[in-house]
Amino acid sequence: MPSASICPSVTPSATDPSDHLSLTPTTRSPESLAYSYAIPGEPHAVAVARTGVHNALAAHGLADLLPPALQATGELVACAALFEPGQVLYLSVGWQQEGVRIVVWDPHTRHVDPDSSGKCAARRNKMLYLLACVVHECKGSWGVIRPAPAREGTRVWVNLPRQGAADYAAALC
Repeated sequence: MPSASICPSVTPSATDPSDHLSLTPTTRSPESLAYSYAIPGEPHAVAVARTGVHNALAAHGLADLLPPALQATGELVACAALFEPGQVLYLSVGWQQEGVRIVVWDPHTRHVDPDSSGKCAARRNKMLYLLACVVHECKGSWGVIRPAPAREGTRVWVNLPRQGAADYAAALC
C-alpha cells in the first residue's frame, strides 16, 4: 500500500514505521524534564497523575526520586480534586534548580470575604500536612500561589532537591 505525506517536502518511506522505534528507550537528561497534564478532578486522577509522573521521571533517569515525587503528586492532586471536584486540573512536572518541581493548578478562586479566604487557606494547608512533612524531610519547599484579583485558580507547588529527595527515598528502603 503506498504511503502519503501531508507535507510535500517529506518523502514517504516504504519501511514500516516501527523500524524507527528503538527497542531500548533512550534516557533523557534531567534538564529536559518538562511535562504537563490536564487531569479530571476525580478520585481516580491521583493514580493517573502518579503514573504520568512515574513515567516522566523514569524516562529522565530520576528513578531515585520516585517515592517523594509520587507522594507529593498524590497529595497535590487529591487536595485539588477535593477543592474542585469534577473540574479540570493541571499538573506539571519539570526540572528546576537541581531538583524536581511539581505544580498543580485548580480553578478554585479567591474568596471575596477575608474570613472565608482565611478559612479556605487553613483548610488547604491542613489537607496538605503530609505533603509538608515529606517536603521537609527532602529539604525542599512548597507553597500556594493565590490568584491575583483578575485571575482565577490556585497553584500549589513543590520543589524537591535531587539530593534531599534521593536521601529521603533511600531511607525508606
